[in-house]
Amino acid sequence: MDKTQNNTMLAKLDDIFMVSEIFASRKMAAMLALGASAGLPILLVYTVLSLWLREAGVSRSTIGFFVVVGFAYSLKFLWAPLVDRVKIPGFSVLLGNRRGWTLFAILATALSMLAMSFQDPSANLANVALCAALIALSSATLDICVDAWRVDSAANEEQAAMSAVYQLGYRFGMIAAVSGGLFLADIGGFGLTYAGLAVLALIGGTTPLWAGEPDWADKGMSAPIRSFANILTLSALGLATLFAIAAFLYLGMAEGGYLRKLGAGISSVYKAALSGLSPGAQKQLGFGFLGLIFMLPFLGTLYFLTLGKKQLSSDSIYAVPIIGDFADIVRRTGWMALIVFAIVATYRISDTTMGVMAGPLYIDLGYSKSVIGTVKGAFGIAMLIVGAFTGGWAATRYGMAKAMIIGAILTIVTNLVFAWLATVTTPKAIYLFATIGADNLAAGFAGSVFIAFMSILTNKKFSASQYALFSSLFAFYGKSLAAFSGVLADKIDYMWFFVVTSAIGLPALILVIWTWASGFTDSINEDGIPKSRL
Repeated sequence: MDKTQNNTMLAKLDDIFMVSEIFASRKMAAMLALGASAGLPILLVYTVLSLWLREAGVSRSTIGFFVVVGFAYSLKFLWAPLVDRVKIPGFSVLLGNRRGWTLFAILATALSMLAMSFQDPSANLANVALCAALIALSSATLDICVDAWRVDSAANEEQAAMSAVYQLGYRFGMIAAVSGGLFLADIGGFGLTYAGLAVLALIGGTTPLWAGEPDWADKGMSAPIRSFANILTLSALGLATLFAIAAFLYLGMAEGGYLRKLGAGISSVYKAALSGLSPGAQKQLGFGFLGLIFMLPFLGTLYFLTLGKKQLSSDSIYAVPIIGDFADIVRRTGWMALIVFAIVATYRISDTTMGVMAGPLYIDLGYSKSVIGTVKGAFGIAMLIVGAFTGGWAATRYGMAKAMIIGAILTIVTNLVFAWLATVTTPKAIYLFATIGADNLAAGFAGSVFIAFMSILTNKKFSASQYALFSSLFAFYGKSLAAFSGVLADKIDYMWFFVVTSAIGLPALILVIWTWASGFTDSINEDGIPKSRL
């Protein structure tokens, strides 16, 4: 073996050891636990709650309206600046701001679940809706905290691995909510489900106590040593803050509460403004407003790069929540901000749009619910996890840009696999295994690199706010287009529907190839600034 071959082998071994060290670190263990805490609540306001409501005799149309509570996950950017700019009394002093907020959000989520366990949908549906809204609000806040902790705790080359571990933990949380929750429901009803999962959430609340605080980790510092009395005082102050906010929200959202009155007032003003318009005009106005919202990130970028360019040089703009966070992204990336926002809007939109119609396709092809459940259950989740870790490894080994290109190609190809499945008339399980396996593998891979891409573009000074902006933007575009997926599927058959959703992935592929060719993605430093802007 010559010297060149020796050097090549040693380089490959170094790469393997580097990836191994990243995945085996203490912060990866914390990321796994925090991911599980974040994944636990979300299905409690969707799948589990829907089953409970239906069992209680609630109509399907009423159950459908409960999806509104899920808007908390899309609108979390509105209060994300609080996580960056406000300290939780007691908890932030005791643990640091990132972990203090995380503990606060976990405890709030557990308290909301516990409150839900005492409700009865057949007796008081309004209270069930109130508790569901509180679970969604607190768990969306937990998402903000966990995302911020992940961004702050890892270097750029570790972000893909962190996102893979996060996805693994998140799936564990979801499995616990559905499988564990339904098992508890069989034993003692859905009240026991929410009470049991509240206890599980409290156990997850221990993670912030041993996970490192990013600010201390960055500076090589350790947590300050405190007396037992001091710890009790700070803990009591944090819990008092939690209960005060919980009381404010509960009283405000209860029947006749001030928050309900405010919502009713806004609704009446809105209806009065539209009362003079015909149904057709109202629809056109609605689509026009939606189009304007779609264009806001790009119009805002153009403003700051032209007419508002001087504001980017002023410190005052960055003190303004949301607008300042947005302006900071534009300041750091320049004209490439247009490409960044376009990638965030389009990279996962193909999968999001396709996913809504995948279930109806399986049923219409004649697959039984038990077969679908078997394939989508353990097998589907296993393939998703394999894809997530493969994506994390690929980004670490070959660079973020190349991994994003592979993820975009896999998304396009696996959408075409669904188009093929739609043409198969005999419902064989092996076809379903192949289709769902390929789709989940691609989704896990693309999901890891996409989360890492958004993470490295986030300024760690405003990580909670900016990551929430990115994730809300991605969710808004995806859900808005997915809402019309049924209309499109009704207009054309399944095969052409999946061909169209595959084609929707082409703009994202072109955009990530552009960022790779320009060297943009792989040149971003730890402050979220590309080399061309230094």
